[in-house]
Amino acid sequence: MIIASSCEDLAKIFFKLNYKVFVVCKYISLNLKKYCDKIICLNFGEDLKIKNFIEKIKNKENLEILIGSGFSEHLSLQSISINKFDRGNTIKKHKLIRSQKFFQELKKYNINIPRWSLTKPFSKKCLVKDFQSYGGYMVFNHFSGKNLKESEYYQEEIIGEHISVQFFCDKLRIKVLSICNQYFKEDNLNPFIIETIVSKKVDLKIFERIKKICNLIGSLFELNGINNLDLVLQKKTKKIFVIELNARPGLSTNMIYKIYNNIYKNTFSKKSLNSKFSFGTKIVYSNKRIIIEKKNFEFIESLGNNNSYSELPVNNQIIKINEPICLIHKKSKKVEILREKLEKMSYKIIKNLN
Repeated sequence: MIIASSCEDLAKIFFKLNYKVFVVCKYISLNLKKYCDKIICLNFGEDLKIKNFIEKIKNKENLEILIGSGFSEHLSLQSISINKFDRGNTIKKHKLIRSQKFFQELKKYNINIPRWSLTKPFSKKCLVKDFQSYGGYMVFNHFSGKNLKESEYYQEEIIGEHISVQFFCDKLRIKVLSICNQYFKEDNLNPFIIETIVSKKVDLKIFERIKKICNLIGSLFELNGINNLDLVLQKKTKKIFVIELNARPGLSTNMIYKIYNNIYKNTFSKKSLNSKFSFGTKIVYSNKRIIIEKKNFEFIESLGNNNSYSELPVNNQIIKINEPICLIHKKSKKVEILREKLEKMSYKIIKNLN
């Protein structure tokens, strides 16, 4: 069972591994039904409905559960109590990582983190973050007069190169899967909403430093499965700062599967970080309210069999302004050409749906 905001890329992987796939998601997509036995569409906070859904599954004692983006930040400890989490991390582990204890532990082991506070900002340019933030949501520029909610804190903004690192943990074995540059949506209030990730080649010294951080965090928190670590390589000092850990698969799922197509068999193909290609995934955001009616849906259906697209909307779906429309996946030998391809494909979608 996959429990995540959007599940198509993950569902496809497990379907190809001959699993019976059950899904709890916030957003249903055009091709999701191809890969699933049962799907239930729920919002965050509907834990009792998730519990009831699990209860109705035959042979539920054999059910493996993988918690993904969105729900990993919101599920309660009581919502799922009996099943295995062999493919990812437990709810208890997610709760630990989404708390003050995470930063306190990193500090204890001398891992660089931005200064943070529950009481007062460090400067006018600091950030306000929620412990449940993900994908850049619930991260704001601080402004005068802003009062913190109980789940929020101030974080120093580190100026530098934003990187996400995907790494796999299986007991004591930890492997860096990919390193990506992050590019953000233009938004003055929410400056870190992720729009695009592109795989990145790094020199050996930087790679070894990143690998050391992944090894330490993976073993310290006894992580399992695919994890995503947000880092900033500081411009002035070249220090690497840990910004956030998302202990579950995310936007890089499609990319990782293309590089390591046996990832959930706990084996790895011969492809490596040194692939001659750069891989990219872009979220296409709506610039207005869109209803996927006849003409729009015909256009969406024309993209349905193209592996460059996933998480396409369904018929009669209402997409609000600034909500995701779909994901685009491409590869190229040159990063500049790759980003240009992603932009052109994104523009085509927006133009056809307007």
